[in-house]
This record gives sequence, structure tokens and C-alpha cells, in this order.
Amino acid sequence: MRSMRLRLTLWYGIGFIAVSAAYIFLLYFTVETALLQKYDGRRHPGPANTSLTTAEVHEVAASLVRSALLWVSPVVLVAIAGGYWLARQSLRPIANVNRQLQSKNPGNLGQPISLPEVDLEFRDLLRQLNDLLSRLDSSFAEMNNYAAKVAHELRTPLSIMRLKVEQAGERIAPELAEELENELHRLTHVVDQSLLIARAEQGRILPRRSVFDFSSAITEVVADFQLLAAGQDRKFTLKSDAGCWVSADPRHLRQIAHTLLTNALKHGSGDLTVRLKRHPHSVVLLVSNRITHTAHPESTLGLGLRVVAALLRLEPQVRLQRRYGSDYHATLLRIPLVEQTPSFQT
Repeated sequence: MRSMRLRLTLWYGIGFIAVSAAYIFLLYFTVETALLQKYDGRRHPGPANTSLTTAEVHEVAASLVRSALLWVSPVVLVAIAGGYWLARQSLRPIANVNRQLQSKNPGNLGQPISLPEVDLEFRDLLRQLNDLLSRLDSSFAEMNNYAAKVAHELRTPLSIMRLKVEQAGERIAPELAEELENELHRLTHVVDQSLLIARAEQGRILPRRSVFDFSSAITEVVADFQLLAAGQDRKFTLKSDAGCWVSADPRHLRQIAHTLLTNALKHGSGDLTVRLKRHPHSVVLLVSNRITHTAHPESTLGLGLRVVAALLRLEPQVRLQRRYGSDYHATLLRIPLVEQTPSFQT
């Protein structure tokens, strides 16, 4: 049995039943012995109406046992229910600790776990957990600070190298210059994303939410990717409902959509489909594409998904879901819909 609450209740119930059975047995033995010693006509001759036979003594004792069982049965049920309640109350601090641990994220690791009333048995465990969370928070902050400093220090050398390659374009082969520029652009993109992740996880990015039409924003983002898809002889289809008003930071949603489309274009194959649909209470962005069987998507979508996860923590009202099939990959982004009056929309 995996539930500690049920185990405690079971042991409590078994213990109570065992004690009740022992009490009934002792009661039967004591009453039977007393009746035999006092009313057995063979041992104590006297008036006929004051003596009991052995069979009658057994019958009286058995009747007493039946009455005891009749009264003990509901008491056992009440005791088991009480044992379950006591086990639940005793384990409530553990459930409280579990809820607080589930709410932990890189932004609140330093907040200690607190319990209003903690027993001595849980006090040491709670202190050890808080010490562990404090060490994790310090290590995480140091790692993010180091990543942010490294990314920041790399931006300037990369920019200088890109400028030098552009200036030396006439002295080196065009193919080599283009290859160097592409690699430098890729490294710059990686550095920018790493810096964005570090800043977001450090809480240095504050969302500036506003109400805007997400359909217009996604149309602008998709336009650039349609050009890239055309260069790869791939079809990029956008189907968007009008009036998809949402409340969020436009920069974050654009960055999330840009990252999802980048991953779909880079790691997918065949045509891509982007669907923005307006529902009664939400706006849903669906990005679907075929995938190759050479590598599973989980092994390739690393840095981009970390950017998305960091930005989603800044936008808790936005939900992301990913679905995989035998030959396709679909990403679903759900955002609460904001109803707008016609005067506001114009």
C-alpha cells in the first residue's frame, strides 16, 4: 500500500480490533468462570432455582459476547474513521510542504518553506529543506550571473569580428565571407538568447503588458519566415482569425512566436502551417510541421525552448503545449482573450 495515510489508518484499525477481540475473549472467560463457580449446582448444592447447568452458563456467556460484538462493531467503524482523520491531520504538514515545493521556480528558490505549526519531528526536516533551497538559489544565481557576464563579454568581440569580415569582403573569397558572416550571425544569436535566458531567470526583465491585436503581430512575424521557407522550397501557410485581442507584453509574445517558428523551420521538414484561432475565452496559436526521423525533436529544441520557458514564467496566463506524432510535431500556445468594444478597436 503506497499511501502512508491509509497505512496508518489500517494499523490503527487492526490495533483497535485486536484490543477489542482480546477484551471480549477475557470478558467471556471471566464471566464463564464466575458463573460456573457461583451457580454450578454440582459444586454448590442448593435450591434448584439458584443453580445453572454448564450448558446454561455457556449460553449466558455467549449471549454476553454477542451483545458485546453488537456494540463493538459500530465503535470499531467510528474508531477507524477517527484514525483516518488523525492520520490526515498528522500528515497535513507534509502535504503543505509538497504544495510549497511544487510552486518553486528559479525566481523564488530563496523563499523558505514555512509551516504555521510544526512538530519537533518535522522541524529538522524543514530546516534541512530550507538550507538546501538556499544553497540551490545561491548556486543558480551564480550560474546565471556567470552566463550573463560571459554572454555580455562575447557580444563585443563578435560584433568586431563581423565588422572586420564585412570590411575585408574584397580581400577574401565571397563564399568564405558569406560562410563567416553566417557563423558569426549564428554565434551572436546564441549569445543573445543566452543573455535573454539569464536576465529572465534573474528577474531582471519586467513585463510591460498591454492590450494588442495578436493577429496583426503574428502576421508580421510570419511574413519574414515565409521568405525563408520560400528559399527552401517549402510552403508556409498562415490562417488567422481577426480581432485576437490579448493582454501581455508584445515583445515576449513576439519572441515566443519567433522562437517556435524558428524551431519549426529549422528542425522540421516539408510544409509548415500556422493557425491563429479565436475561441470564446482564449486565443490559440497552433504551429505544426512534419519532422524527420533522424533525430527526435526533444534532443534538438534546447536553447530555443529555454528562452520560451523563461518568457512564459513572465507571462503566467499563457499556456504552452507540445504534441508529437509519428511524423509530425505541433505546438499550441493558448492566451486568454480580451474582449474589446468596437470603439476601442477602431
